[in-house]
Formats: sequence, structure tokens, C-alpha cells
Amino acid sequence: MYKVFIKNKPLFFIENDEDISILNSDFVYFIDNENDRESVLEKHASSENDIYIQGSSFDELWKLFFGQYKTVHAAGGVVINNKNQVLFIFRNGFWDLPKGKVEDDEAIEVAAIREVEEECGIRKATIISKLLVTYHTYDTYGENCIKPSHWYLMQYDGDEKLLPQEEEGITNAQWVNRGDIASKMSNTFGSIIDVIGAFKNNKK
Repeated sequence: MYKVFIKNKPLFFIENDEDISILNSDFVYFIDNENDRESVLEKHASSENDIYIQGSSFDELWKLFFGQYKTVHAAGGVVINNKNQVLFIFRNGFWDLPKGKVEDDEAIEVAAIREVEEECGIRKATIISKLLVTYHTYDTYGENCIKPSHWYLMQYDGDEKLLPQEEEGITNAQWVNRGDIASKMSNTFGSIIDVIGAFKNNKK
């Protein structure tokens, strides 16, 4: 199952019948044409309930919703230091985790480390493990985009002063004690809440 945040609200795409068997929801819709798509998007925008959709073919369902979207891959990390604190940034009015666009011909893992270091002014962060991929949509200059963001658990052993990358809209970067993470979650994105959830459940 794929969870895509559209205007910071999740829409669930059912990949196979096994997904359906674990659901206990009255909000599962079968979609196979543009009218169905528009109808479910209206329901998604107005409903407080999670909405799940399926089609006769998952590939065709994905194409129906995002075939005209530009795919922009991003990568970033949940970075922990030797004090077991987590690195957060404050970007454009929201608490966030460091991440950014994967450049052409750049390995995703390399991009994740580079973006963390550029956005926070640190060096030599290392990847421990892959956490998850989140998906959200946005538009830029009138172009619709879908962004798969690849998230990694990272370790940082240095003591450099954090330097937020202001040209990227980042006005603060700080190490946050684990007990204080919840206070950041009231002013963040749904996808970031999922990343923190994956981090808390990670066994490595």
C-alpha cells in the first residue's frame, strides 16, 4: 500500500488484495476513470476519514492520478548524535527534517548525506539504515509534482556548530532531545510524523 500526502492529507493506494484484507474501512473506492478520480479527490479534500482506493491495475491507477506529474526524488535523514539527540530544522514556518532533491546521476544515499550536511552545516554524517520512503504532491510554477522522499537513519559524531542553510528557507537547526520531539510534531507535516514513527520503531 502506498500513502501519498495531497495537501498534507493522506490518500491510500491499494496495491493488491492483501492490502484489502487488512482494512476495516467503509472508505474504499474502486477507481478506473477520470470522473472517479475527481470524485474521490473531492471526498479526500472534504472528509475527515482516511480514504483508500484501488483499481483493476495498480500501475494504471497510479498513472491515472500521477501520470501527468513530474517525479522529483528527494533524500534526507533522521540524524542522531552522541547524546542521542535528533537533528531538526525549522523551514518556512514548520519543523522539518533535513532533506533535499537528488541531483541527476547522483546516488540516493549520497544525496541524503549531502543534503543533511548542506542544510545543517555539518560534515561526515554516516548512514546506519534505510527507514522508509514517503510521498507527497506539490506544485511549483504551475507544474504538478510528486516527490518520493527517501529517508535514512544517520549517525553524526562531530561537534560542529549547526549552520542552517538560510537560502533554502531554513532559519533554525537544532539538536532535540527525544523526549521533546513530540512538541515539534504539532507544527510539522504528516509525512514527517510518519518518518519519526519509523525512527521510533527502528531496531537498529
